Amino acid sequence: MNKFFSKLANFLILLPIFWSFTGLFHLYNGDKILVVLTLISALVSVIKYKKSAIVINIKSKYVWLMYSLLLISITADILNIYNPINIRAIAILCVFLTFLPCQLITRITLTFSCFIGCINALFFVYHFTYIVPEARGFWPINAIPFATYICFIAVITFVLLLTSSNIKEKTILVLTLAISIISIALTETRGALVALLPTLLAIYFYFSYQRKLLKRNILISIVILGLSSVALYPIIKERIIQTHQEITQIDDGNTNTSIGLRLNFWKAGFNLIEQSPFVGYGDDYYSQLNKLAKEKVIIQAAANYKPPHFHNQFIDIAVKCGLFGLAFLLVILFTPIVLVRNKSSLNAISIYSLISILALSGLTDVPFFHKQIFIIYFLCIGIFLNREKFEL
Repeated sequence: MNKFFSKLANFLILLPIFWSFTGLFHLYNGDKILVVLTLISALVSVIKYKKSAIVINIKSKYVWLMYSLLLISITADILNIYNPINIRAIAILCVFLTFLPCQLITRITLTFSCFIGCINALFFVYHFTYIVPEARGFWPINAIPFATYICFIAVITFVLLLTSSNIKEKTILVLTLAISIISIALTETRGALVALLPTLLAIYFYFSYQRKLLKRNILISIVILGLSSVALYPIIKERIIQTHQEITQIDDGNTNTSIGLRLNFWKAGFNLIEQSPFVGYGDDYYSQLNKLAKEKVIIQAAANYKPPHFHNQFIDIAVKCGLFGLAFLLVILFTPIVLVRNKSSLNAISIYSLISILALSGLTDVPFFHKQIFIIYFLCIGIFLNREKFEL
């Protein structure tokens, strides 16, 4: 009976992780449920492990970074300054990472989290694409950040797969990776593929180089990419045709297309950064877009669109918070690399991969400012940083 209650306690402690990989993305306010699960997790952790987890975690520089972000976010809200950080999201991370016994994050835990995450992703995408068709903008979370979330699952799964020596585990991980890639293809999100493919190839070639199998694995990767392209082509065929048509229209001078509007937003962003490089505009930039349209810098359709962001993480933060805000974002993004003690460990490779996905997807979206992506990204980074004391 004691063994049963011990396993139950561990399951309750890990519930916020399992929810972050599933339910957080099914409900628009899934983070509110995560608040309750995080408090339960913290309470059970204290009951079972007393203060041992807290003593270890409070020494983590990363945990202090999270608390610093929480303080900055609260201060910005009090002073009514533009605040890109969701207070609830950062508060959840602070509490969970403070009370989490990191020895619970085993290979089994990570594999299970990725598996239920990819099953959730496939069900989610299939449901809103075929069962109850909805435009991507009306999903509980927009298809673009959702595809980024699936990319996180895929890269963690791939690192686990390349370091697995168990046939049963390998089979589950191959299935998880395949479902993840299919789910991304179903979202028809081009930016996600731009982020995922280079990251997966970098991971693959790194391990190939380490194991002195680079030449052989380059040939294998070409074959796999070829077969995957043939298999996925029916799913992404329309998106490829649409992309080709949009590029042709842009060449003909028509930028009132999905890609063309993004180019206009980027052009507008660079102009606004030049006009106010240090302070930024916060959310008060719409009138500036109309001004740029009148000056023929961008098309009027781009100004009329009134974009909530500039479809580029780095341009967006520089426009809204100035170059100081951009510098702060880059510091937050790359600090985990500095904090990793063993730069070539498996935990480090996982962290590099997550950063790569966030940075590359940030070229066409603003993943950092979607609360669900914010939570799962910093949660995973925290887990892998703290897991340096344990075997992956």
